[in-house]
Amino acid sequence: MKKMEASYHRHDISDNVWALLEPHLPGQRGQWGGIAQDNRRFINAVFWVLRTGEPWRDLPPDYGKWGSVHQRFIRWRRKGVWEKLLEILIGEPDYEWLMIDASHIKVHPQAAGAKGGNQDMSGTKGGSTPKYIWPWMRMVCQSEEGTRADCKEAVHLIEDISAETLLADRGYDTNDILAYAVSAGMEPVIPPKKNRKEQRDYDKYLYKLRHLVENCFLILKRWRGIATRYAKTSDAFIAAVHVHCIAIWAAIRA
Repeated sequence: MKKMEASYHRHDISDNVWALLEPHLPGQRGQWGGIAQDNRRFINAVFWVLRTGEPWRDLPPDYGKWGSVHQRFIRWRRKGVWEKLLEILIGEPDYEWLMIDASHIKVHPQAAGAKGGNQDMSGTKGGSTPKYIWPWMRMVCQSEEGTRADCKEAVHLIEDISAETLLADRGYDTNDILAYAVSAGMEPVIPPKKNRKEQRDYDKYLYKLRHLVENCFLILKRWRGIATRYAKTSDAFIAAVHVHCIAIWAAIRA
């Protein structure tokens, strides 16, 4: 009688995705260091933890020893493996349209208590909330105070990106953002705030596509380890975002 596979394996990466990722992972023959025998199982383990939001200690045993998996996740994060893998998968993105938006991530109490003090947390009316601004196609992450306006950081995150059009909601309708977009050769598709003395026109048809950046947040937050921050350090949380983006791009490319 064939042994039934545990239900949590239903989200393991497919053969097509593995074929896409494998050539770019550490531990290959000819590289410095040992030859990795379980990269696929390790990636499945990391995906499982971040998708479910469960503690590392609760990792199912057939994914490996939780301590070894956690330490390897940390090593890859410190070496920039996750970010490099994401860059490889993205390749040369088409920046015809650049869409920006922001999202709040609630902090779980277990995320407090990092060495040296809490990292990138601040009080809002709803409690401690780190804010991460993600220009979609680029997946740049930056943490700011929970009460800081999104538009204050937008220019810093897009200043080295060349695009034809900048799409954002009216919260980004500031003189600084508009001036930068024009100077960078981008057409701003941003509705004017109602209190602007001079109401300017914008491409209302193209603006309808702005929902795509909100769809991005929806997809990212399907993983519970991202919808709520459990990681004590900002680096660990940003690495978690990189990992989910890898899963998204690999599924697209496979």
